[in-house]
Amino acid sequence: MNNGKWKQEEECFVRENAGKKTLEEMAKHIGKSPLAVQLFMHRKKIVVGQTVKRNLVQEMLRIKFRHPENFSPTREFYREVEINQMRFWDIYYGRKQVTQSEYLALSKYFGLTLQEAFEARQLSMFNEE
Repeated sequence: MNNGKWKQEEECFVRENAGKKTLEEMAKHIGKSPLAVQLFMHRKKIVVGQTVKRNLVQEMLRIKFRHPENFSPTREFYREVEINQMRFWDIYYGRKQVTQSEYLALSKYFGLTLQEAFEARQLSMFNEE
């Protein structure tokens, strides 16, 4: 078992094979434990499985932040947008679709104008072609 830092080629292997191979197969190939691979995928926000077609929350975060992966919500954030922690991460990872009221609360929290919020909803419509 390798307990050291993840190498670039190990990271690329996991990103390319997430969803194609099992955690055990990936772990055996790179010489790490399945739990290490699972935790790495969680840390790097690599999502496997059913996701929504358009992830509006991630689009909104890309507009607001240069590196949206560095956004870490606090308790005050959850209280202010009135979304619990589990629901937020389901929406963030694309496991569930954001509702209209949640979308408005998030855009208000991030200080997006109605124009920016509307553009975030429309951007991927043109990119899907």
